[in-house]
Amino acid sequence: MEQETIDKIIDTLKSEGIHLVVTLPEEPTSPLTETIRRDPYFTSLTVASESNGISLCAGASLGGRRCIFVTGIAGLLVGTWSLAQMGVLYGIPVLIMASYRGDIGDRSGVSGAQLFMFQQLGEPILTTLRIPYRVIKKKGDLEREIRDSHFACREYGTPLVLLLTGEVLW
Repeated sequence: MEQETIDKIIDTLKSEGIHLVVTLPEEPTSPLTETIRRDPYFTSLTVASESNGISLCAGASLGGRRCIFVTGIAGLLVGTWSLAQMGVLYGIPVLIMASYRGDIGDRSGVSGAQLFMFQQLGEPILTTLRIPYRVIKKKGDLEREIRDSHFACREYGTPLVLLLTGEVLW
């Protein structure tokens, strides 16, 4: 992830009043999470599992905090049980930003079969869980997509996922 992209994400999170960033470190977004960790504006928490991250953000959201969970597509798939609970069962607004490994053009070095699995399962699972999501490929769309998704997440009372790919991630 390029510094220009990191700066744009951080500036947008700040303008949206998102102070709490919950992370489960993973390679494509690690430059972003490391920069956030060093920024005194944010409270940054690292969790041990995806379910913990989703649940922590859900609790913070219910308490009135604006937060975001930053993870990868694999983590999103692992956390689907918690995501289903927060979305389908309870309708809790949780904003999630995930690297979209497996999208067309991913040259990350992860095995092709695993990338294909992420591509084949990621969006269909979100659709099955009735979790709104956006795929963000262009840097020029990043700020608007984060703002709109944060607003929609809170208004709809549901988790919402931003899948980062293309020039935003690679």
